[in-house]
Amino acid sequence: MISLQGSNRVRLGLLGLLITIMVVTVGQAFASVPMLFAQPLYFAHFADSAGSAPGDKVRVSGFDVGQIKTAKIDGDRVKIGFTLGDHRIGSDSRLSIRTDTILGKRVMEIEPRGNKPLPVNGLLPLEQSTIPYQLYDAFSELTTNTSQWDLQAVKKSLNVLTETLDASQPELKAALDGVARFSDTIGKRDDQFKDLLSQANKVASVLGNRSEQINRLLVNAQVLLATVNQRSQAVDVLLENVSAVSQQFAGFVNDNPNLTNVLTQLQTISDVLAKHKEDLAYSITTASKFMGSLTEAIGSGPYFKTLLVNILPYQIIQPWVDAAFKKRGIDPEEFWRNAGLPAYQFPDPNGATQANGAPPAAPPVFEGTPDHPGPAIQPGSPCSYTPPADGIPSPSNPLPCAAATQGPYGAVPGGYPRPDVAISAPNPDAMVPNHGVPAAAVPGLPGPLVPGAPGPALAPGPPGARTVPVGPVPPTVAPVDMGGS
Repeated sequence: MISLQGSNRVRLGLLGLLITIMVVTVGQAFASVPMLFAQPLYFAHFADSAGSAPGDKVRVSGFDVGQIKTAKIDGDRVKIGFTLGDHRIGSDSRLSIRTDTILGKRVMEIEPRGNKPLPVNGLLPLEQSTIPYQLYDAFSELTTNTSQWDLQAVKKSLNVLTETLDASQPELKAALDGVARFSDTIGKRDDQFKDLLSQANKVASVLGNRSEQINRLLVNAQVLLATVNQRSQAVDVLLENVSAVSQQFAGFVNDNPNLTNVLTQLQTISDVLAKHKEDLAYSITTASKFMGSLTEAIGSGPYFKTLLVNILPYQIIQPWVDAAFKKRGIDPEEFWRNAGLPAYQFPDPNGATQANGAPPAAPPVFEGTPDHPGPAIQPGSPCSYTPPADGIPSPSNPLPCAAATQGPYGAVPGGYPRPDVAISAPNPDAMVPNHGVPAAAVPGLPGPLVPGAPGPALAPGPPGARTVPVGPVPPTVAPVDMGGS
């Protein structure tokens, strides 16, 4: 460690002092550079400061853009310096000092004019500035006005006033006594008045802090009143229309005396609906579940399927089925003719009965191939119509319409070609046709005869099912009436 001794200490002390002086000088120089730490100033002449002071706002077109920086006397006028921020105004602009709030705070309003911009440190003349009306202006006007008074007339007026006061001395004395008592009361309530003034001072402070909000409230109230005034005509038209509608309703009620009964019934219905509101809500909730199931049931097409299992025992339903399909006009042996089936589509009488007891299929039709271009059945031929009762296919004549020469509407010259159908060979020695389905028989009689070779015997029905004889019913001999009793 090196210690400072002798001339070393003096030299280093002077060097430190010199550095400190240089730092302070450079700092002052930077602070005085206007391009770095100062805003451009503009000046204007006013006849009076009108209560404005440095720090008051400068406003252009309703926007706060700067502040008043300086205010000093310049001869018989006041020179005020202000800033504009980033805004520029013309050299013909008009300035005015106005009251910003109801508490007397001032603001400088600028109305930009002119195409030539006002240069920095430029000065606007007195002719382009205005100040608000103030109290000393009123006194000046009062002095000017009182100098023109007639003093003799004023003296006479004062004499008359004095005489009047003398005449009203008793009443005036009572009034002065009241004023004295009032003054004594105020003196006794001095502490309360001080507290009242203190509270008033607090209220004034709050209002001063909220001056911008109060000013904005007043401006908004003005806008609201202007809007109401603009809508007054629309409100008048609305009231006229309401009056016209009320007159129409009155005429409607007068022309319809039963309207009261209708309204009474509507009220009754509404009461019933309100009473059963929960029931209706429950019904709608339950119906939603049913509609969901119904949607799933009919979602595959324009129909829906349902299955009712064991709704009634089949022993009870079967007689009704028999009565509906046997004794009500449907004959299984005449089924094909009753259905209007063409003759060539009748079951092949020499074909094999199907395993479930159904009749055999119709003979195959040949058409649509090179060897059989078709059509297999000529339109209008006897085979294209339902055969008559004596033209039903049989084992000995499987397709009688093939040999017919006359159609339903008479003979055709040249006849019809033979149908291109695989007709089975005639079999005159064929067995008796099968009995058909036993359940389709009339109770007590054998099953109906159906075309085709006899098939295998059907399995017995379930327990309790009705049975019919499979073969022909044996003949019965009626008892002989021997006479007598």
